[in-house]
Amino acid sequence: MKPSYESLLAGLIAVIVIGLAYSTKSGRASLAVGIFLLGILLVYALNWYYNSRVEKMEDERTEIIRAKSARNAFAVISVALFFEYLGEYSNGNTETATKLLIPLALGVIALVISQYHYERVM
Repeated sequence: MKPSYESLLAGLIAVIVIGLAYSTKSGRASLAVGIFLLGILLVYALNWYYNSRVEKMEDERTEIIRAKSARNAFAVISVALFFEYLGEYSNGNTETATKLLIPLALGVIALVISQYHYERVM
């Protein structure tokens, strides 16, 4: 039985979130950035594999949907990281909170880029 795309993607996202939580709690900011970047590459590889097996239909509507989905995903990740940052900072863990600024800044940059792309497509 071959696993479905959705189950593989859900498992991959769960591993990324758990890895990010572990690496930030243990104080390894460079590991968090590495897990984040590796996770993005693995998600793109999974998408490429499954998209190579079906015929692509590109039109303006699919490009708008893809841009909006990316923007929303980056927004959710940025909000979750910001709440984690606030939690660590309010508990007095300023060192861990400072290390959380790296993935938070990367998420905000990705959000700004995806918003720009979405506005350009619209």
